[in-house]
Amino acid sequence: MIDRKRRAIGDEQKQRRRQAMIDAAWQLFQQSSYQAITMAEVAERAGIAKGTVYLYFKTKEELFLVVQEQQFQDWFDDLDQRLGEARGQGTPERAADLICGTLDRRGALVALLAILHTVLEQNVDFDTALRFKRMLLDRITRTGALLEGCLPFLQPGQGPAALLQIYALIIGVEHIAQAAPIVRQVLREPGMQIFDISFGPTFAAALVALLRGLKHEL
Repeated sequence: MIDRKRRAIGDEQKQRRRQAMIDAAWQLFQQSSYQAITMAEVAERAGIAKGTVYLYFKTKEELFLVVQEQQFQDWFDDLDQRLGEARGQGTPERAADLICGTLDRRGALVALLAILHTVLEQNVDFDTALRFKRMLLDRITRTGALLEGCLPFLQPGQGPAALLQIYALIIGVEHIAQAAPIVRQVLREPGMQIFDISFGPTFAAALVALLRGLKHEL
């Protein structure tokens, strides 16, 4: 009985320590770029020894993939609630406004999404990648069904595919919107303003066009 109690306390302490590292990484990401963040900084922010981080996360990518998972869960929860409230009442314009509303205060999530496939998934083991993809599949399936309930022109089973297109659109627009510093200078040259876009308005317009197109096709 005593051993079980000690083991439970130990597991709880490990979970708190793990979450402290995840929280520290997320805080740093909101203040800096992924490339600039080191595991030593994460450890310092979390108040633990640097070597301890690697007992929980084999690589920086694995740590931030868990950060991505938790932020995904939070976003999907918000999106699910809003889609549920709009059940049977959605139009492409209303659905686009609803989805954009969930991203308005999640600029850091969008930025993290932009490096998910090109960086975070490139240096993790099979089990880590599989666990993340299973989580994403589960959430896309559930939220896709709610999207079908919001948009009557979507047939059963079409919601997840539509949501994946929206997901790809988020990543694509963010890549274009986040120009490198030298490119920012280039965009100030005459005639280059067309390439100077901001995520919010560009994504909103593209999302409405996507949903209208799906309605027309279906």
